[in-house]
Amino acid sequence: MPLNGESFIEEMFEIEPEIRYIAIVDTNYHVITSRQREGIPSFASDETVRNFVSIVPHIIIESVEKLAPFLGEVGGVTAHYANCLVIFYKADNLIVVISFQPNAETPFYDRVTESFRQKSAKYLT
Repeated sequence: MPLNGESFIEEMFEIEPEIRYIAIVDTNYHVITSRQREGIPSFASDETVRNFVSIVPHIIIESVEKLAPFLGEVGGVTAHYANCLVIFYKADNLIVVISFQPNAETPFYDRVTESFRQKSAKYLT
């Protein structure tokens, strides 16, 4: 089946309203397609976003895949920012970057992060 990034993005936007942005990057660091959800402003300039998604996802995925022989296949890698959640997924020879609204539900992460903040303030400062 041929690559159809636009249809992928459209269907992902339809099924998950918390998605802000999606990019698909190939193994040669080329952004195949990317799109911000209509009506949702970007946090950074188009140039900053393009530079980020063309380089950073490969570095992140390549880094965590070094443990795959011991831990198994990587499902996804997350980065939690104050203003959004970003998940990097690998799909064959592509990396898909999906950012979510800051209120996207992440109960396990939120619970552990709150405990971490409390305990680190108590014991690590």
